[in-house]
Parts: sequence; C-alpha cells; structure tokens
Amino acid sequence: MAPDVPGRLAAAQEPGAPRASPAVAADGLVVVVGGVRALDGVDLHVPAGCVHAVCGPGGAGKTTLLDVLAARLSPAGGSVRVLGADVVTEADEVRARVGRTGRSAGFDEQLSGGANLLWLARLLGYSRPAALQRTDQLLAGFGLSDAAGRPLATWSPAMRRRLDLAASIVVRPELVLLDEPTQDLDPHCRAEVAAVLRALVRAGTTVLLSTRDPDEADRLADRVSVLVAGRVVADRTTAPLRAARPQ
Repeated sequence: MAPDVPGRLAAAQEPGAPRASPAVAADGLVVVVGGVRALDGVDLHVPAGCVHAVCGPGGAGKTTLLDVLAARLSPAGGSVRVLGADVVTEADEVRARVGRTGRSAGFDEQLSGGANLLWLARLLGYSRPAALQRTDQLLAGFGLSDAAGRPLATWSPAMRRRLDLAASIVVRPELVLLDEPTQDLDPHCRAEVAAVLRALVRAGTTVLLSTRDPDEADRLADRVSVLVAGRVVADRTTAPLRAARPQ
C-alpha cells in the first residue's frame, strides 16, 4: 500500500505567509551556451500557489530555464525576477528561497538515504539536532522511514524520486523547481509524485516542473508553457482539460 504522502507532507510542512504574484516573472530571457541561444526571448509568468509545467522535447531549453530561475546560470539578456528578487543582482536571496532538484544529484550511493538527507540539512545550515528532526520529519512525510537506513544504491527509482523531492524542501522553499520529476517512473509511482506536488501547493509552495510529456503536463499542472527550441510557443491553462476528464 502506498504511504499517505499528501497527509504526512502537509503535516510536516508549515504554510508560508501570503505572497504577491507572480512567483516567476521572466521577460525576453536570453541564454547563450557555446555560441547558441539556448533560450531565445522567453517570456514566462507563474502565479504563486500553483503547479506550472514547462513542456517540451529534449534540447528545448527546459533545464537551462530552471537553472536560470534557481540563480545557477546568469542570462545574457532580458529580465528575470523570482519571488520578487532579481536572479542576477539578488542571486543569494533567490537561492535561499528556491528549492531545485533533478534526479538524485549530489547524493552518495554508498550512504543511506537518511544519511544523505541529514548531510544536506547540515550543509544548508541546520544544527545537528535540528537537522535530525527535519530529516526524520521529511522521511516520514514521504513514506521513506522504513528504508532510511539502507544504502541509496539499493533504493528503487520511485523511492529515489521521493528523496529528491524531500531534498528540495529541506529549507521549506517558497518555490520548488523540478526537472522531469516523473521520468522513468511507472504509473503508480507517477500518481504518488502528483499527490506530493498537490500537497506542496496546499502547504504554501509554488511548483514549477519540466516534462517532455504533454499528457503528463496536463495531469500535473494548473498551467502549461510549451517550450520549443528555446522559445515559449504556447501558454495555456489546463482547467478545461481537467473539467472534461472522466472522474
């Protein structure tokens, strides 16, 4: 039986204070990589308190976009504000308020899942007692307590993905950026991830995720921006699609 991820996570996560929207405001964003415009005049506006998907094929610029929004990569042109802060001149503030995750990046395969999460909490400034408490809280919230002592190398893809999500909210970010969070997962595990995303929003976090799958974007997100060759070619709500689906 799947763990009650949404309920446990909502209990583990403290609601944030009301925030002015948008959570993301990018206008004319340009990023040049190796002489090529990886992002070519991207306009993206994400209201606070929603799940927003950026959908596009491999090489469209999705990961590059998330790196800019996480203040890990500086744009060559345009303006980008995340949670009201400029990603260039206020990069430290952005990084302190945004959670960014990929697929188990930076984790030690030989350490246990719990030890990896504890190490991250300490790295992010928690005292040891507070790090232990936050680690236990997140492991319980994501249904990972029973596997916490096992080496990460023995974990299933679905468990690793839940650990990625837990790692992205160690510091209770106001915005979480997720790079293809359900890639390579089976339908049951994808449903678990979807439930986690909804719980994050209920607890006060805005979620921006990338995906290659248009159907998945429609299932997971409130709005979808379609990115092709570094440009947003469509931006739409998924509400009509949700309403038309059989319950």
